[in-house]
Amino acid sequence: MSDPFGERPFPRGVLIAVAILLGSIILMISIARLTGMSPEQIPAAPAVETRDLRFESQPEEVLAVYDAGSGELIETFEPAEGGFVRGVLRSMGRERMLHQADADAPYQVARRADGAITLEDPETEILIRLRAFGESNEGVFAELLDAAPVSQ
Repeated sequence: MSDPFGERPFPRGVLIAVAILLGSIILMISIARLTGMSPEQIPAAPAVETRDLRFESQPEEVLAVYDAGSGELIETFEPAEGGFVRGVLRSMGRERMLHQADADAPYQVARRADGAITLEDPETEILIRLRAFGESNEGVFAELLDAAPVSQ
């Protein structure tokens, strides 16, 4: 097989352009970090409905979801269920540890004026727009927002 480039060297202009581009990116990031500049987030639409939820691990890896206001059980996830909910809670729990926040404090699920469902951690002030993870994952939290207490 023959070399398609033969004896031709790589174009010097392309190498210079890539070096300038990378240098510019590094310079812009450095300036942003040193000046404290951060991109502005688009504010969330106003909440039209909210519910404070407390999540509790039960024996045999069952995840129980309680209405924080009434203390009533509204949902349980068996070990093979609620993978997205468990993943989000692990992530939020890590953030609470980093912020040395109360690990047992409730989270707030909200339906926004634009129809979006969000999950907010009042302890760390992190707000997650659940629509970014797909309609079915957002729907799990929408169901928790609307869920009636589980009869025991």
